[in-house]
Amino acid sequence: MKGIRDMNKMDIDDRIEIIANQLDSITDLIGFNLNVSDIKKSDELDRLCFLNDYIKQITTDLKNISDDIRKKG
Repeated sequence: MKGIRDMNKMDIDDRIEIIANQLDSITDLIGFNLNVSDIKKSDELDRLCFLNDYIKQITTDLKNISDDIRKKG
């Protein structure tokens, strides 16, 4: 695996995109599990939903960074 200094913009862009896609998969899985779980409306459910939404926001931010790198590359 290359060190960050050895990576070019396209390598970085590809890596960011891979991470964003993995996070997307995680949020899909969390969302599915929240929908089928028997957790009643509670603080714990609220926290899980918040964390899932937060991961989605990070994913969006990473995809935007990836797009910016691709445009400038």
